[in-house]
Amino acid sequence: MEMNVRMPANYNVMNEEEMTYTTGGAPAAYYVSLAGSLVVGGLLLYNWVDQLLGARSWYAANKTGNIGTDLEKGIDTWLNYTTSSVMNCVRSVLATAGSLSGPIGWVVTAVAFATV
Repeated sequence: MEMNVRMPANYNVMNEEEMTYTTGGAPAAYYVSLAGSLVVGGLLLYNWVDQLLGARSWYAANKTGNIGTDLEKGIDTWLNYTTSSVMNCVRSVLATAGSLSGPIGWVVTAVAFATV
């Protein structure tokens, strides 16, 4: 079996420089998208660190030594914070997702609370 590609009679191969004119200058769009991704990623990282440090300082001020009581009070405080406003809900859910998203989040969160 023979594999042939059949092209129209007026087909013309374009080089890389000519492709820039047909795509409308895609590199600029790439850099705008990259900058947006870096800004959003930075905000998410800042939010996660801010929430983690806030939770760590709350735990340092409110720990009783009984893990069950500490966990119950912590969950109640987190729920009260999360339900107090839409912005707090968004920040809280994003920070929780960051803490649970993978091994790095688990390790950082565990170290943060183990050293209180």
